[in-house]
Amino acid sequence: MRFGLLIVLVAFIHCTEPELNNPKDFESDSFRANEVLLCLTGQSSDCQTAIPVCTECRFYSTGNTYDGNRSGIAGADAICMSDPKKPPFPRRAVYKAFLVDDVNRVACTTSNCSGGISEHVDWILKPNTSYFRAADSTKFTVTDSVGIFSSQLAHVDVNVLTNTLTGLATGGWTTRTNNHCNRWTDGTGTGNAGVAANSVSVFTSTLGSCNAPSVILCVEQ
Repeated sequence: MRFGLLIVLVAFIHCTEPELNNPKDFESDSFRANEVLLCLTGQSSDCQTAIPVCTECRFYSTGNTYDGNRSGIAGADAICMSDPKKPPFPRRAVYKAFLVDDVNRVACTTSNCSGGISEHVDWILKPNTSYFRAADSTKFTVTDSVGIFSSQLAHVDVNVLTNTLTGLATGGWTTRTNNHCNRWTDGTGTGNAGVAANSVSVFTSTLGSCNAPSVILCVEQ
């Protein structure tokens, strides 16, 4: 017991922020060991949980609704990270918006990505991956080798969603030409946005409206 207590005392005595004057000091084993001890003993505020990467990934729909002006794709991604319905665990999990435009986020440039995954631009679905509803852990789809899917097993959310803006064309996972609310920066106009008819069908022949608020679908990365 005394020996164990001595080890703890030594750790606290020696586990202090070092004075480093040489850049090589940051590469030393002693520096790394000291950093680990500082984290374990709660003496460093620089320790962060690693960003998790999902292998079985989740969708959720935002608690708030938004018109077509979402401050671009980056703004929509930021909404997904701050919405009150974002699952709290795992900590630091990243969610991005299920939206496409013609530049910043593209699923496919040919029908169903016949050219392969090289057609993706910042695409948010992974190849050969199961996707679940965050609300109740129900599996609703599995992607194929190019990170898209042809059917759903269930609705993307426990609440049936309608007219969710996506920017997608009527099929094939391509972007609907000029129908993405000016790359998600314009909240005006009607009949000018690719839309999911409901939460069990990604595609529809009709158009949504940039001035009509809808939830954003958010996808775990």
